[in-house]
Amino acid sequence: MIDRSNCLLGMARGDIPADLVFKNGRVVDVFSGKLVEADVAVGQGIILGMGSYQGNEEIDLEGAILSPGFIDGHCHVESSMLAVGEFARCLAALGTTTVFADPHEIANVAGLDGIRYLLAEGSRYPWNFFLMLPSCVPASPWETAGAVLEARDLGKIKDAPGVFGLGEVMNCPGVIQGDANLWQKLKLFSERFIDGHAPGVTGKELNAYLQGGIRADHEVTTPQEALEKVSAGMYVMIREGSAARNLSALLPAVDEKNFNRFFFATDDRHPGDLIARGHINWMLREATRLGVDPIDAIRLATINTATAMGVHNIGAIAPGRRADLLVLEDLVEFKPIQVYKDGKLVAKDGKALFAFQAEKPLPKRIAHSVHIKGLSREKFILPPANAYRVIQLIPDQIITVEGKASAQQVADLAANDLALLAVVERHHGSGRVGLGLIQGLGLTKGAIAASISHDSHHIIVAGLNPEDILTAVEAIAQMQGGLVVVNQGETLASLPLPIAGLMSAEPVETVASRMESLEAAAQELGVTGDSPFMTLSFMALPVIPALKLTDKGLVNVVQFKPVPLELD
Repeated sequence: MIDRSNCLLGMARGDIPADLVFKNGRVVDVFSGKLVEADVAVGQGIILGMGSYQGNEEIDLEGAILSPGFIDGHCHVESSMLAVGEFARCLAALGTTTVFADPHEIANVAGLDGIRYLLAEGSRYPWNFFLMLPSCVPASPWETAGAVLEARDLGKIKDAPGVFGLGEVMNCPGVIQGDANLWQKLKLFSERFIDGHAPGVTGKELNAYLQGGIRADHEVTTPQEALEKVSAGMYVMIREGSAARNLSALLPAVDEKNFNRFFFATDDRHPGDLIARGHINWMLREATRLGVDPIDAIRLATINTATAMGVHNIGAIAPGRRADLLVLEDLVEFKPIQVYKDGKLVAKDGKALFAFQAEKPLPKRIAHSVHIKGLSREKFILPPANAYRVIQLIPDQIITVEGKASAQQVADLAANDLALLAVVERHHGSGRVGLGLIQGLGLTKGAIAASISHDSHHIIVAGLNPEDILTAVEAIAQMQGGLVVVNQGETLASLPLPIAGLMSAEPVETVASRMESLEAAAQELGVTGDSPFMTLSFMALPVIPALKLTDKGLVNVVQFKPVPLELD
């Protein structure tokens, strides 16, 4: 019997041929920040080292660049609207070999069943899939989730293979004020990585928040906030998603002294963006376009992330690290020609070399997750008032401003760039509807709706009349989840999302095409801005300032309390 450890040592010493050797390439050394001309030897899926090596298989890179695989420091698979396997295929083709995934979307729908489903699916594919258990299900006390996960529930799955740490801690007031249930979760994961979510939290409140052992934040939007959080010992994730885009705003905060405290994350990325722009590789292109040195950009996407997360066998081309490697054409487009996972080729020329493995049938709680009853057009009629609170959109951001509209303005919604906004409870069939108003969407007729509404994922709908709003809600219920555009009682475009009302089993190209049709139909109704459905989905998230809407009504997120729709 061959001693594999001795065999590995023999290959590392060069006494026997390595399994695989990359030759004639320029290797990204993320430690020195240089390109190095050297062979890279791989054995048993592990990098043996750089130097002059011989291999049983040798690949002539012909001057191409060998880089570590890219790492996404924080994402939600469900927000891609793709099944786990299809998401893995997309990312492999784009050079992302590691993700730190927070499943709080599906957990809010299906609890531990949803987490176990995502964990099992993630383990089936050639990537490093690290799961962060959701810290806030529900995200706040002002909404109804499909499940409630306490510390004792998380404890049941905490030590399952693939579980890495505690996901983004969104209930900032709960941490700061010492909420007992939340602090039980923090203590449960005190020896593991705890992710943060603290938009605008600074000063003494930040000091209190960090007593919970929270190590990073992806909700930073200004250089000043980034620098304060770095000085407080946090890592700052520079996020560039489909709705929240902070790359250009945060790069000015990065300098040679604090460089190692920053790394890249996408958070949420839609299929159309994955196809047209890319994933972490697109962030590299943008960062270099904005003046970041290309090697430094790669460091932000690899070793910085691995170091921050405390994972020491990825993120670099160095002895003992996993052979997660990219062959790049250049350091301008960062386009992977080949992608290797543990030394095995998994993608080539922009195509994954492994298939999506559909699971049939889906678990019942995931396949049948939309339950509504007791709805009528009257549920979507505003109560009489002299004036109303309004959720005002900010372009390219998921934060909002609280505004005000008079009864006269509400009488002509389209003329004042206003629309009715409703959140329909869909987990328990309660018939409960939260009503509000939104400004800045651009809607001039009809309605748009989705069963994706962070984080409880009820049906959220914006429209100009109760009839179209009701039609849109009923269409989503019939599909068991999805997105729709409706006008005058007719469904103009739709995308079914039968996996927990969040994901499709279709290929990324199909999902992207249907999304394109949905957005085109929404534009015909007057909707403006990129990714209107993703923007809409965040209007129900009561942990992002300033005013949001849940199935229970409006929430002032700054004060973290419910507020009435009507104003005197």
